[in-house]
Amino acid sequence: MLIKSIHRIDKAELENVTFKKDEVLSNDSDKIVRKSNLMRGLALGNLHKRHVVIQFENIFDMQLEVETTIWAVTQNHIMLKGGKIIPIRCIFNVVL
Repeated sequence: MLIKSIHRIDKAELENVTFKKDEVLSNDSDKIVRKSNLMRGLALGNLHKRHVVIQFENIFDMQLEVETTIWAVTQNHIMLKGGKIIPIRCIFNVVL
């Protein structure tokens, strides 16, 4: 089993990331958990000013993570403080 390392980036570096076009999760139950965790992260950020760690993949299959506050969750994207956007299809984990 190949274990990929996750590289932490600063939120400002998101503007240089090219996001995957494909969904990173293949299991429907994993997608439901991801959406639930995103909504919990949204509540933590808006109500308690807490950061979460968003783990995602870029176009080169590199695993990246950013610690930030989720300001909005739409059907296809999350919006972070400062107007940064990450497509949900690229997110494989949300650490609350």
